[in-house]
Amino acid sequence: MVQSLKNMEVIMINFIDIEIYLPSNNEKNSYLDKKFKQLPNTFFKKTGVNNRILSLPNDTTETLACNVANKIIKKNKIKKLTHIISVTNTPSILFPSVAHFVRSNLKEFYSQNIHCFGLNAGCSGYVDALILASKIIHKNNKSKILIVTSDTYTKYIDNRDKSILPLFGDGSTATLIEYKKKGWKIEEEFSDTIPNSEKFLTFKKKRNKYIISMNGPELINFCLNFVIPKIAYFLKKDKTRKITIYSHQASKIVLNLIKKRLKTNFKKVLIPEYYKNVGNLVSSSIPILLKKKMSKFRKSKNILLCGFGVGLTHSYLKLKK
Repeated sequence: MVQSLKNMEVIMINFIDIEIYLPSNNEKNSYLDKKFKQLPNTFFKKTGVNNRILSLPNDTTETLACNVANKIIKKNKIKKLTHIISVTNTPSILFPSVAHFVRSNLKEFYSQNIHCFGLNAGCSGYVDALILASKIIHKNNKSKILIVTSDTYTKYIDNRDKSILPLFGDGSTATLIEYKKKGWKIEEEFSDTIPNSEKFLTFKKKRNKYIISMNGPELINFCLNFVIPKIAYFLKKDKTRKITIYSHQASKIVLNLIKKRLKTNFKKVLIPEYYKNVGNLVSSSIPILLKKKMSKFRKSKNILLCGFGVGLTHSYLKLKK
């Protein structure tokens, strides 16, 4: 879906704050070099990931989500919420959604009316949630929305699968969104899902256990044939050509491809990174990147949020101040 907002009422959103919660369990990819009898730094050279965050045995997607939600609410002394949007691919309970668990955990809001949404989405999920939040704010600019992303991918990866084991980590984020007159103007949005691509990144039962599996080459083709051309489309439309792209932190291979293809024609493009010491954190990767680059993000005037992955789905938000 392509939607230009130039001829519509302007939607303005403000990122009040972003918080992250990462489990305390770490595993370096040098451990996997030894485990799979590879040369030192083999997996780091392939993935760009040095260290991954692993959830603890008692951690669940729901507990990580509740921890980060409490963290952001207490830090910002929030007194009112109207909506909670959760994003995950790995719930430990299929329903109700993670948003419902977060809502029950925030006892200070029991007397308020809060609408909970649960999105079953992967690496495009944060952008998808922001698009949904913008629609809510467009209807009612008094809305105050909590977006929570949370995943525990490492619990569901076969420990013999050396193709994706070195990539993924676990974690959660919380983002508070509201209307603000001098906030970010949503200039354009785009979302699309590629048909007949469901089997390329899956979470399904194998040998009586739910396992995540990925077809790496197909994901690379997806990036080359759909993601990079769509990013180039946004850049060509932008007159300043000076833009910061906050992209899903998929892997070294994918991000290098994006940089290489774009830098040739778009010299002023900035593409920040943050995955080396956490791994691919799925829907949490963009908000963690924003949090770690917060000073630059706050000063930015022209940005593109770009999420892509499970589905195969890719979603974008072009924001300007």
